[in-house]
Amino acid sequence: ERERERERERESWKMASLDQIGKKRKRQDQEEDGKKSSTVVPSRLLETIIGKLAPIEDEDGNKFKVLSHKILDPARREIYARRFPEMTSGTVVSLICKQEENDDDEEEEEGGEDSKTKLVEHLAIVSRNEGEDISSTSEDAYEAKPFLTECKISYEEVSPTQLVEYKFKESPRWYLGMSTRLYLEAFRKSKFKSWKELILTTTCQKTLKSLLGLGPITRLYDRFALPTPPELKGKFETVDDNGKIVHIPHCVAGLRVWEPDSKSYEAITPHLDGAPSSDAAVDAMWSSILDQLRQAHGSDLINKLIKEGQTRFAAQKSPGKETAAKA
Repeated sequence: ERERERERERESWKMASLDQIGKKRKRQDQEEDGKKSSTVVPSRLLETIIGKLAPIEDEDGNKFKVLSHKILDPARREIYARRFPEMTSGTVVSLICKQEENDDDEEEEEGGEDSKTKLVEHLAIVSRNEGEDISSTSEDAYEAKPFLTECKISYEEVSPTQLVEYKFKESPRWYLGMSTRLYLEAFRKSKFKSWKELILTTTCQKTLKSLLGLGPITRLYDRFALPTPPELKGKFETVDDNGKIVHIPHCVAGLRVWEPDSKSYEAITPHLDGAPSSDAAVDAMWSSILDQLRQAHGSDLINKLIKEGQTRFAAQKSPGKETAAKA
């Protein structure tokens, strides 16, 4: 009898525990639903909310009028959100805009094609106002805030969509760069010369070993404008003979920028200005550099550094050229 009584008590305790667990899960689900409802804007309200948005103005006083809008494509939002965590909440809206003319533009109107204003895609994050009841379905409960960032080369205020995206051979993932197309293309004009000067003039064997292991560089690289992701960073850094970190060029495999006129990405060539294009020309250039290095440092040392450098980058293909450095 006592055993049956204990069994009934255990069963009663078990049922009470399950009931408590069920209630807890229900509360968690309600809280999660509340969070979602506080960040996701009902589509029927979006038109009114965006309609109330004032013309977007940058720090230079340029104003942009919204011509059309739509919720940003999830794949593009993911790229921006990796750089800007603010975009993981709320509803991110694509705003197709046109810059409003001002008095200073009147003199340029006779410029024909140059006077045409290109469209700009701005982004706005629409979210519930702080303190608003999550049950409210009024458009007044939400606010649209334009999201602007900075080109790290020109320090101009721009839309994230105006920044160039890039990827490396090691991964298919696209990353958001730090600069606009105009200034990145200006960088492209000087990088080949900078690389040749570095490989021909460095006196640090560790740096030279890494550069020889990479082989000829013909594609754009820049650790500030096109930073290497943390998981790959160690492969493109070395410490020189004085204990200083030297950053090894990490060339991009592709560049692109979003064009609001065509509503699609436009590819940008990563090929460095002044760099040879054909395989034969690249081979000839690389052979010439190796000859100069052997004359300056000795053939035995250069051949040794080439082998050691190739070993370092054996797990990946050279980002500057498919073939390995030639001895």
